[in-house]
Amino acid sequence: MKSALAIHDLSCHGASSLSVAMPILLASSIDLSILPSTLLSSQSDGFEGLYCRDLGGECRRIMDVWRGYGLHFDSLYSGYLGDRGHQDLVMAARRDFLKADALILTDPVLGDGGDLYQNLTSGHVDMMRELVKGSDVITPNWTEACLLLSAPVAQEVSVRDAEAAAGELSARSGAAVVITSVPLTGGFLANCAFDGSEARIFGFDRLQTSYPGSGDMFASLLLSFMLNGSSFFVSCRRATAVSSHAIACTLRDGRERRQGVNVAYAVSSLSD
Repeated sequence: MKSALAIHDLSCHGASSLSVAMPILLASSIDLSILPSTLLSSQSDGFEGLYCRDLGGECRRIMDVWRGYGLHFDSLYSGYLGDRGHQDLVMAARRDFLKADALILTDPVLGDGGDLYQNLTSGHVDMMRELVKGSDVITPNWTEACLLLSAPVAQEVSVRDAEAAAGELSARSGAAVVITSVPLTGGFLANCAFDGSEARIFGFDRLQTSYPGSGDMFASLLLSFMLNGSSFFVSCRRATAVSSHAIACTLRDGRERRQGVNVAYAVSSLSD
């Protein structure tokens, strides 16, 4: 059984972050440990007046205890980091808690729809530019990819330009890249993957909504498939299929957008 350490926020209401990652990774037979870096009253997309508590100090104390246990993980998955000081948590985890061949997946959670998430600043963008370096895989959405590249967020983009953006991110980070939810010319959506030498496009249906937590779901699925032996591109294809299915089912159920994607549909697909 492979192991993973997830450093992410914990939203007490609404499906996102750890509440999405945990069921997917556990259902994939991944031995999961967590460091909840931030406690939020709810996920931030659609809810105002958030309560936000930095748990960085508690995470550091937990890591001090873990060092005495001699813990080492097969992978590290980091996502939303509410405080710029959380960069140190991720770097300490990379240094002290990973096996030599560990897979480092960084989801540079910054924003969507052309905007930063509330409570985040340009300083968080700078932090993510540093954290993607040294990663094996990064999974920004289209907005986040443009922020990392200091580029305007185009409403539509050609396949060629999407592949060029993925290639540039790979060159800057040294990582394999999946840019999720790329708005392609002609009204199509796709995930654009680049492994360092080749780009591939994985299209999916463009629905009339988007759900918070969808990026967390994709990244968690990608990590689980890769840890369980699938290649990068096969994992991208499978994660695209499962996540798009879960989003379509969530829409069919009439779930309120801000409640987030229904991760149960992704989990049930893992046992099919």
